[in-house]
Amino acid sequence: MGAIRSARGYVYNQWSHHPTVDFALTAVSVGVLALAQGHHILVDHDADQRMNIYATIASVAAIVGGFGTAAISQYATSSGQRMTILRQMFGVHLRRNWVGLLTSMLLVSFGCLAVMMSDTKKEIGLGGWVAEYLILFGVIRSLRLIWLFRLLIDVSDHDAGNPNGDSSVRVNRVNR
Repeated sequence: MGAIRSARGYVYNQWSHHPTVDFALTAVSVGVLALAQGHHILVDHDADQRMNIYATIASVAAIVGGFGTAAISQYATSSGQRMTILRQMFGVHLRRNWVGLLTSMLLVSFGCLAVMMSDTKKEIGLGGWVAEYLILFGVIRSLRLIWLFRLLIDVSDHDAGNPNGDSSVRVNRVNR
């Protein structure tokens, strides 16, 4: 059990410290879907429906990017003891995650708009694979954003509920 916990901790640390891992996770996901289905997810949609899908994805990615800026402002304005320690120990990694999130949401939005502009045929071809990659990449990055939000909210809540500066941390046991 200790080896599993240790391995899980290693994977978690690699994932949390290296947001570029999301590019590879997305590529693997698209590859698995390609092998399982044999085609991209937009193959059965007509051109008008694909246009709506691209526009919706671009809009959602822009909105999620806006949530990211709200989380960044929370991070920037929090000033408790745990937040200070978090910044000192993991500030570089947190900034890398924030920049990666904002950049990726721009990439998803502009990528979908580019696919939308290039989709002029009855069948989409390569653009469908690009759109599928962008969709899954946006989903994976949204999960990272949720993780960052929860992290910051937990730290802020602890700091706000602990004004005397007690830095002891209660760890919740998670059974999986």
